[in-house]
Amino acid sequence: MNFINAKRFDLLEFALDGTNKRHEAISNNVANVNTPGYKREYVEFESVLQNKVENFMDLDLTHNKHIEISEVGGIDIKKEEDYYTRRDENNINIDKENADMAKNSIMYNALVRQMSGQLNRLRTVIRDGR
Repeated sequence: MNFINAKRFDLLEFALDGTNKRHEAISNNVANVNTPGYKREYVEFESVLQNKVENFMDLDLTHNKHIEISEVGGIDIKKEEDYYTRRDENNINIDKENADMAKNSIMYNALVRQMSGQLNRLRTVIRDGR
């Protein structure tokens, strides 16, 4: 596998990890919708992913050993402390969480299709000996 394809897999893997972590945060929010004092969890990884994509696209590849791409950050679950929506200081809005879950599921499925397509192309190349 060449360097460019390896980096594409890395980008897809990072995006899949981000959507998976976001699903975990949203699931925690839904599970704790009635827990007094619970603070909403969220995951933001798109800006880090965008930096990774820009670094990947800006490279002039002449040889894979000439380039070292540094990691720009990881994916963390954060607590949203800034506002309260209820008297019990729980800031979960179940309608927003359900919408976020649907959006995240669509994104995850699209990424899985992308990864599957990459793997199928690689499998075809290996099988055909090209």
